[in-house]
Amino acid sequence: MEGDSVTLNPDPAKIQGFILILWRFGDPVIAQINGKVTFYPSYTEIFRGRLQLDQTGFLTINNMRIKHSGLYKIEVLQRAGTSNMKFTVTVYESPSAVDAGVTDMKLLSVKEGDPVILQTDVPQLTGDELIVWRFGDEGRLIAKHDMETKIPPLYDETDERLRDRLQLNHQTGSLTITNTRTTDSGHYKVKISSNKQTLYQKYIVTVSEPGLSPAPVAGIVVAGIVVVVLLVAAAATGLIYHRQTIAEMPEAVSGEEGEDVELNTGVTKIQTSDLIEWKGNKDNLIAQIKGGTITSYEDVLHGIFRDRLKLDMKTGSLTITNPRIEHTGPYKLLINEKYKKKFIVYIKGKTLTVKENGSVTLETKTEIQTGDEIRWMFGDKDTLIAEIKGETKEMTTHEGPDGRFRDRLELVKANGSLTIKNITADHAGLYKLLILSRGRTLCSKFFTYVGESTESE
Repeated sequence: MEGDSVTLNPDPAKIQGFILILWRFGDPVIAQINGKVTFYPSYTEIFRGRLQLDQTGFLTINNMRIKHSGLYKIEVLQRAGTSNMKFTVTVYESPSAVDAGVTDMKLLSVKEGDPVILQTDVPQLTGDELIVWRFGDEGRLIAKHDMETKIPPLYDETDERLRDRLQLNHQTGSLTITNTRTTDSGHYKVKISSNKQTLYQKYIVTVSEPGLSPAPVAGIVVAGIVVVVLLVAAAATGLIYHRQTIAEMPEAVSGEEGEDVELNTGVTKIQTSDLIEWKGNKDNLIAQIKGGTITSYEDVLHGIFRDRLKLDMKTGSLTITNPRIEHTGPYKLLINEKYKKKFIVYIKGKTLTVKENGSVTLETKTEIQTGDEIRWMFGDKDTLIAEIKGETKEMTTHEGPDGRFRDRLELVKANGSLTIKNITADHAGLYKLLILSRGRTLCSKFFTYVGESTESE
């Protein structure tokens, strides 16, 4: 995809004892190794600052664009002769995709009509970045800027809700939404790719309804296993009674994947005649109690709540069982359409600690359906290390970066769980699971830490 990196890995057996390695794009040489000296010819302008060629002959191309699609060839001169290998690379315009890497989650609240700025952590852009902003669970493209082209930013106008209200900062990549509306509430994410690194950031924006006091900014930063929730506000005073309409700030609820989270109504006992409604992103009704009957609307939002919702008949509180990252977002409670309470839920990836030379199993906690495709990826570059094909259920494990997973991975066909054996410090880091089903994609993240083993252990 645009902005991603790719590594072209030639057969190591054909590289041993090389005298000269030449990498070509089409015909021109773009990188070469002569002995231990690496050289990038200056006339290959479209690759300036993007190439990394190491002594193994592996060529990495960073921050790619569509113009980098084409035929790549490697020529290896050895004493015994010359060998050649070819790679065809296709770079696609960035579609909706699941985020990669460990990212910061920022929560922002604003009163309708006021502007909101989604600040990036980039102090200064250097001029080679690709900036892609997306909105909503489905990841619709709303703004894009390729700094190299010197062309003004593109604002996608297929979504009428944001038309003429977006401004991209050319210095930092930050995005401003002017004249905000309640329909602007939801997930925003940005990917900033440069020749040196790729930055991912995510935001949840809540726009208060007319007449309500804006909620203060709530920032949640995830770094490893640490979650810091900062709420800067004075608590609302007065008693809460469910037949009143009360303006209050969203309640932040955080949890870990697989561990149930409860959204508490704060009501001691609801009445039989009460109508309890729970709404998710975009005000989709996900569950209700009406006339003493519980109903779950599990097919909304691509079915992410299927078999996961429990309502308490006494209090109306909602529990999300076995939550995943896609359950992160805004929630709203209505009782008789008069009392409102808002929540911001953040689900972080599961954290596992294992001793060196031990084993760890990354559990999917789900049953694989016919046609589901399972992909396990490792690291901030989403290197594919294991997969189960859809209809055939063919299982494949890969060696991963530098062959570090060779003979260490085991997949369970029934549920796609992954076991890593004889683990070392090289296997610590972020693992991502994608379950590709018809009409939806489920994502889970696992942060694995490896501690030193002792002789007694």
